[in-house]
Amino acid sequence: MLILALESTTEACSVALLNDKKPKNTQIVEQFEIVPRQHTRLLLNMVDNLLHQQGVSKNDLTAIAFCRGPGAFTGLRITAGVAQGLAFGLNLPLIPVSSLAALAQGRYRYNRHTAFLSCLDARKKEVFWGIYQVEEGYARPVGEEQVSPLQMVMDSVKSLPQPKVPLQVAGTATHLIKELSGSFIEPEIELGLTFIDSLPDGLNYPHAYDVAFLAAEEYRLGNTVRAEQALPVYLRNNVTD
Repeated sequence: MLILALESTTEACSVALLNDKKPKNTQIVEQFEIVPRQHTRLLLNMVDNLLHQQGVSKNDLTAIAFCRGPGAFTGLRITAGVAQGLAFGLNLPLIPVSSLAALAQGRYRYNRHTAFLSCLDARKKEVFWGIYQVEEGYARPVGEEQVSPLQMVMDSVKSLPQPKVPLQVAGTATHLIKELSGSFIEPEIELGLTFIDSLPDGLNYPHAYDVAFLAAEEYRLGNTVRAEQALPVYLRNNVTD
């Protein structure tokens, strides 16, 4: 199985290749850059460079995974458009993967925490968010993904039953959540939230690496779509970058 994964729903842009014929610790290779507003220029070049480096032809691919959002409008359109174009030309199935799930999966990959509040800055004082629990190594949603004003996110989190494991906050809206939680003396106890203060660059963005990892399981389960069904998920009607 060879799955090409595409991700450009935030300021970051990345591509990854999953090859299940390789040893477990080298099955996924990725190229990742934080390049605001350069996705159109870079994404296809990154695909070509990665496949060339790995000695893989586009015709060898089994499926194409793409980060279907939520995220920035332009980035979502670019990701979905490139994925659709490749899938049409190569007659391949597509695997949509949530950007919020990829965030949770990436953080689990980094520190093996198992419960997450994934959140992306949606501008207009709103946040794309969802809660994820890692089960058998895969980030699974707990409830629906939403877009909400920041205070509503906090109110929703407060209304949840106290989690057994504090929700680790991940994503580009982490600083917004942290600032608002500053009014609580012990947010880990009062809100069930915890924060990681020092992270490597890029870990608050979705990665194609994690899109590929999640997509492989979806492919095994038969959860693929045709190119014309590969639609971005915006979560709101009035979109912005």
